[in-house]
Amino acid sequence: MTYSILRIIELMDNQFPLLLNSVLERTPVIVAGEDIELVDDITESLTTLCPHRHKLVFWRDFTSESEILSVWEEEKHNYEVSRTVVCGLSGNLRLALDRISRFAGWILAIPLGSTVLGVQVNEKTLEDVTSHILTNSANCGILRITSPSSMTFTLVKQIDSSLDVEKKAVNKILIRKKQSLERIRRLLTKSLRGTNVPDHIVTAVLKLDDESEKLTQDVFEEEINNYVHAARRAVTLLSRIRLARELGASTTLTERNLYEAIGWDGGELTDLIRFIRAEWHEDFSDCVKMGTLSGLGAWVDSMWGT
Repeated sequence: MTYSILRIIELMDNQFPLLLNSVLERTPVIVAGEDIELVDDITESLTTLCPHRHKLVFWRDFTSESEILSVWEEEKHNYEVSRTVVCGLSGNLRLALDRISRFAGWILAIPLGSTVLGVQVNEKTLEDVTSHILTNSANCGILRITSPSSMTFTLVKQIDSSLDVEKKAVNKILIRKKQSLERIRRLLTKSLRGTNVPDHIVTAVLKLDDESEKLTQDVFEEEINNYVHAARRAVTLLSRIRLARELGASTTLTERNLYEAIGWDGGELTDLIRFIRAEWHEDFSDCVKMGTLSGLGAWVDSMWGT
C-alpha cells in the first residue's frame, strides 16, 4: 500500500508542515518502525513530498558515495539539471552505513527488530545511525511508525523556520479539495434527482475517495511547483545582484523588492533563502536585507522588461 499525499496529511496532522519542510530543505529523514514492509512503503511515499525532484534509490540507481556526490556536483554547476531525493530502503541499511557519510536529501528506512545483512537493528542502531548522519548534517528528522495509522515526526535539533509556506500549502489543498468535491457532489446529486435509484447505489456514486486523493495530489503538486518556480526566479535575480556586488556595487535587495519581482507573497525571507540553499546550493543571504531600501525598485523592474 502506497501512502497518498492526502493520507500522509491526515495522519501527520499539525506535524505535516514540519515534515514537508524537512524534505524540501533536504534534511535527512529517518523512518523507523518494526514493520519492515510498512517502513519501506512510507519511506518511498515520502519522496512524493518533493514532486519536482528525481528519486534515486540506493543500491538500485547508485551504489557508492562518489556516484551521488557527482550528482550533487552537477547540480551545483547546472541550475537546470533535475534536483534529487534519495531513498534508502531497509534491506540496504548496512550497505548505506558502510558506504555513505553524507545523507543530505536522504529518506532512510530503519526496520527496528529486524536483521539486515547480519545486523540486528534496534534502538541502539537508531541512535548510532542518527549520530552517523549528524556527523555531516546540521540536523536530522525521525519519523516513528507505530502502526499503519500512527506516526510521529520530530527533529533532533529545533529550527527557526516559520513554516508559513508549508502551512499555507496545506490550507489551500484542504480548502480547494473540499470546494471541488462539493461541486462534484452537487452535480451528481442533481443528475440523480427524480430517478428511481436505490440508496446504496446513490451512496456509491457519491463516494469520492479516489477523486479526493487525486485532487489532493494535483493541488499539492501545483502548490509545491509554484514555490519552486518562484524560488528559481529569485535565484535568477539574486545571482545578478551578487554579480553586481562582485563588480563593486553595494547593492542589496529587500524582501519586498524581491517578492514583488518574483511574484511571490508567502513565507518569510529567511525560509526562502534556506530553501534556495538546499535546492541550488547557493547562499544569497548577503544579497538581501530586511527593511526598506530606496532606489532599487525601478532597477529590478527593468530586469524583467517592465
